[in-house]
Amino acid sequence: MLGQSGRVTGLLLSSCLFAACASQTLPSNPAVPDNATTIAPARAVAMSTAATYYKCPVFASGNTYNKSIATAPIDHNSSKYISSVTSAGDTGPFYASTGAEKANQATNSTPTLAVRQKVSYHTFPARYPWASSFFIEPLGDAHSMVVQTQTCHLYEAFSTSYSRGVLSAYSGANWDLTRPFVPLPKGQPSSMASGLSLFAGMVRWEDYQSGTIAHALDWCAMARTVAQYTFVTPASATDRLPYRGSSSYQLPYGARLRLHANFSTAGFGPEATMVVKAMKAYGIYLADTGTSGNGIYFGNAANGSNPWNKSDLRSLSKIHITDFDVIALPTIQSVR
Repeated sequence: MLGQSGRVTGLLLSSCLFAACASQTLPSNPAVPDNATTIAPARAVAMSTAATYYKCPVFASGNTYNKSIATAPIDHNSSKYISSVTSAGDTGPFYASTGAEKANQATNSTPTLAVRQKVSYHTFPARYPWASSFFIEPLGDAHSMVVQTQTCHLYEAFSTSYSRGVLSAYSGANWDLTRPFVPLPKGQPSSMASGLSLFAGMVRWEDYQSGTIAHALDWCAMARTVAQYTFVTPASATDRLPYRGSSSYQLPYGARLRLHANFSTAGFGPEATMVVKAMKAYGIYLADTGTSGNGIYFGNAANGSNPWNKSDLRSLSKIHITDFDVIALPTIQSVR
């Protein structure tokens, strides 16, 4: 969500990584392995009952993104974590960023390419399915997402470029969508600084068409208002940008927040109401940071169109970080 001073809902998506991942080019500890790897298969489980994408589930049900936290306990330091974010300057409203993200669909006949790494400490052992017509986000982050619709495998990358048959990227990861989400190794980002999945935490048009958003959302906080080095699973890394506040309760990457149950949707349209319900039932993950904070990722439809109602989604500006609680945190880890 490229640090634009005017947050025009629906016109820009995603520069959360522009501020966050740019900092990773000079990591504070280069010895920390930051390699994008193929995720080892996990035990097969039942398919998700949530909206599918070209008949593919978006990770197995009941695990991580697709697990309801409506009744999960609140962290006993929740108010301190929320205060640490606002005291560092993130006091603005939430907003919907739409129109510049799209998942490409690949099949068994799509050629696969080795990804040329843009930095030596991010490698791509898996070959990515890629066609010259595939979409790359035109903004600064240059995200790319590919769903292999016959194998239901997801490929993501940050700072993607394609020229003369060569596919290059800065960092990325890939997962089997038919299985539970598997966190990346410690210190390793994905297409986002946290190591979480952009595709899984994005509001997809297919979600809206299904009648419910049955998964957690990715949240982009304002840069330097959250932890510099600490994270909790299912995240695996941070943007390593220094926290500019004074609180000792810096919100770790991967923290899951839940919108207050009594938050009113009066005056909200159907699209914004569905987002609010998801924030209450499944919550939001601290996934990245950017110069414009509090963005929620929205994806284009599979055909590339941007069907979202911008007027409807503007009502999300009634939401602030103080309307959330932090769910009880797993063990806090550090990339230092």
